[in-house]
Amino acid sequence: MNPSEQCATSASRENREDVSSNSTIQEPTREPIQEPFVSTIPANPTHVRGMRDRHTCAGPIDNPPALGLLGEDYASVPGSASWDGLAEIDAIIASVCNGCTRIEPDGDGRFTWGNGVTSLTFQVSDESPVSLVGISGRGMADAADLVAPVPQADTSLDMFPTHSGESLRNPGNSGNSGNSEDSAAGARDTAGQSGSDTADTAATADQPFTGEPDPQPIVVMRSSRDSGADSRLKLAVSAAGRRLRFRGAFALAPGQLNRAGSKVVDGDADRQPATLVIVQHDELGEVPVVASIFQIEEGLSAVRTYTLAHSKNKYPLEALSSMNMTLPLAACDVQPEDMTIYYGDSSWDLENDWHSSPLRSTTLKDRNYQANPGMGSARFSRSSSSTWSTGEFLPAGIIEATRLTDGSHPFSFMWQIETNGAWEWAVGEDAPGLRVSAYGPECHEHSWFTMLDDTNVFRSVPVSFAICEGDWRDVVAEMTMQRRALRRAQAAYCGRVDEHAHEQGVVVYNDYQDTLNGDPSVDKELPLISGAAKAGADIFCIDAGWYDSEDLGWWSTVGEWMPSTNRFGALRFAGVTHTIQANGMRVGLWVEPEIVGVNSPAARMLPDSAFMCRHGERVGDRGRYHLDFRSPLAREHATLAIERLVHEFDVRYFKFAYNTTPGMGPDTNAESMGSALLDHCRAVLDWVDSIRVRHPDVIIENSSSGSMRADYAILSRLDMQSTSDQCDPVVFASIAAASGLTVLPEQQGHWVRPDAAMDDEQAVFVLATGILSRMILTGFLDQLDEPRMNLVREAIGLHRAVLDEQRAMVPWYPYELPDFNGAWLVAGLKHDERIAHDTDPELAARIAAGETCDYLTIWRRHGVESMYLELPADAHLEQVFPDPAQHQHHAPGAKPWTVEREDSTTVRITASRNDVPSARVFKVVYDRQPIR
Repeated sequence: MNPSEQCATSASRENREDVSSNSTIQEPTREPIQEPFVSTIPANPTHVRGMRDRHTCAGPIDNPPALGLLGEDYASVPGSASWDGLAEIDAIIASVCNGCTRIEPDGDGRFTWGNGVTSLTFQVSDESPVSLVGISGRGMADAADLVAPVPQADTSLDMFPTHSGESLRNPGNSGNSGNSEDSAAGARDTAGQSGSDTADTAATADQPFTGEPDPQPIVVMRSSRDSGADSRLKLAVSAAGRRLRFRGAFALAPGQLNRAGSKVVDGDADRQPATLVIVQHDELGEVPVVASIFQIEEGLSAVRTYTLAHSKNKYPLEALSSMNMTLPLAACDVQPEDMTIYYGDSSWDLENDWHSSPLRSTTLKDRNYQANPGMGSARFSRSSSSTWSTGEFLPAGIIEATRLTDGSHPFSFMWQIETNGAWEWAVGEDAPGLRVSAYGPECHEHSWFTMLDDTNVFRSVPVSFAICEGDWRDVVAEMTMQRRALRRAQAAYCGRVDEHAHEQGVVVYNDYQDTLNGDPSVDKELPLISGAAKAGADIFCIDAGWYDSEDLGWWSTVGEWMPSTNRFGALRFAGVTHTIQANGMRVGLWVEPEIVGVNSPAARMLPDSAFMCRHGERVGDRGRYHLDFRSPLAREHATLAIERLVHEFDVRYFKFAYNTTPGMGPDTNAESMGSALLDHCRAVLDWVDSIRVRHPDVIIENSSSGSMRADYAILSRLDMQSTSDQCDPVVFASIAAASGLTVLPEQQGHWVRPDAAMDDEQAVFVLATGILSRMILTGFLDQLDEPRMNLVREAIGLHRAVLDEQRAMVPWYPYELPDFNGAWLVAGLKHDERIAHDTDPELAARIAAGETCDYLTIWRRHGVESMYLELPADAHLEQVFPDPAQHQHHAPGAKPWTVEREDSTTVRITASRNDVPSARVFKVVYDRQPIR
């Protein structure tokens, strides 16, 4: 019996024979296992050098994987956010036993893994940990071609061929490359080709490139026992991490890990990620064994990564990196002086405030590394605290490389940390080179630690990164595709793929913003319902206060989620919901499921164990308590509330609010406050998944005191994101314009509040802001006269047309990075032919034939009356909102803007008025020859 058969015949871990040693792994009763998980890896899984296999997956499943979340033991459900680490290790072991590809380093200790678009080249050594010596993405030369010093057998593994049948490493010869040296040499002869793109590199046939000169370990791990390798280098290097050595690398084909019990993406192998597992250990066994997980989907120029750590003995872990990437400066012949960093601030009513700065203008100054050699201790970093993951800074950033000689951009690199809790990222300088590190919670900033042992395997929070040739705009487009992949995977996990697609077209009305402000009543709601129906809304969402029966206000009465007995008169709350339905709309409700107000009956009914507690008492925040979702009672309370509202009132839309944070976390039933908070955050994600499984057709908007928790742990699960509570439409325009860097276009929920007192330009300004995103209508629409209501309907009509194409488009910034204080703002949506070439060839053909159109929203807030926009000669701007043919009827005071072609690459746009803020929406059409 071969190893694959031997493992496949075992139905469980009980008495399973280890094919690489004679150790036995016990059933998961949390009995101590005898060896770290690396000892269970077979010595000879399918053993291939350079094979490019296309594997099939297990096929469709009868029930969604997340179905198990409906039970109590959510940590045992494969693929859940709280999935037990030992169970994940089991899944990896089973995949190895089922015949995954073991990757052998070449004679220089290197191997490359990728998908034909993105490639990662790793360095293995007996003297140092595994490091990343090469990375490439769309439009760049393959990393393996850059680091190979001499022609030799191909040791790269490409898990997918491209849609066009061409591989980046060997155009025209996709599929299995085998071990042919001719094939490998041919690949290197064509290095740098990606479709019609040719990338410049620092390597040539005469000057082979051997990798980044100071590549950093892919894992940084800290403990109270040994802290860092240098006390000056916070989270940059670690003594424990430096002791790790390569144990094995295993490539799992799309769907292969899923067959072992992991998260299922969908029934199509093309839409499942390929997985790379790199295992490292300390030969003396004194530091934990770690497994670095990398996952990538076909056609994408982005990777998701996280780290597992396991120790057979007790080991106090205080920090574990999710990502520690060495950037390809040497490969692209650029220096730190050529780098620009992009980062975002995000506070209440000031969300999505992105900035750019030359790297040398930040804390990463040039200290003269020739005179002062060694890794720099300076770093440019951002972090969060508690559970507002985007409440001060954004868990994302961009590094853009620019060649000063010609202004070209050999690469841009973007990352995002995907957690609804604490995180930290940092950019640091090596000797020489740059690295980007990303963490979830850690000890110094977040009071986090966990004690590893046989029964506790820690999984770091996931991080996605994207890399491509081009500037910051290009890599934002790549991250957009990755975010869509995350959403699609999560929808499949919860068994709601069809519902995920169908929710795209709805228009929402919400009664809060500058309207009822959390003080609803039957007399106030009925006119709003009528106005929203006349405008054409699909959903009417009753915001905060619908549960307040004591006239104590919406803030401190949350938690029981029973309708108010004194706000809705004889009609009662049920009558209001029936009125919504009678007007052709679905019912939406605001809830804050993680919070209980001190004036809510739930605060008295639930025990302390259901709440976050510190120092022996509940954690309070201005008349509110925070539920602890580690508690079954807390989760049950929230679930029963949602179930009751869905079944009694046919609620089809929830706005999940989150206005309160618990600080460092609870100190009950916890190793540390930070670890308890992370467990709570993961339990919240699993609870959300369970609601999605129960009610796949219910739409859920994420609202977190505006946009204070807008990370892709949450947003991969929910449908929309309220982008701000900002009430000034002129200020809000800057938040909306920059939202594409942070949130998917189809998830950006922008408030749109037309008012009867507004003049034409003001009304157009407000409506234009929402057309290219997801409109959340609000205001007293019932008070609008017919011309103004027609203008609203015109905006909604165009909005629906955009929604039909939105998921095939990426954010577009042809002007500049939106400036929060800028006079002119430009943001749009476009079809990206380069990306479509690898992800959707049919769309790519339509783009090339000029059969698609793009959109731009342009705001003039103050300043000069004209702006200049770079636009190719075959592109033409057509104003579509307000429609010039209808403006005399709907908004006669908002006259069309003037568009003039200045030269083959530039158009001049002039506002019709220069004394007031104004905005317009344009369609961009192209004169291109059809493909024959």
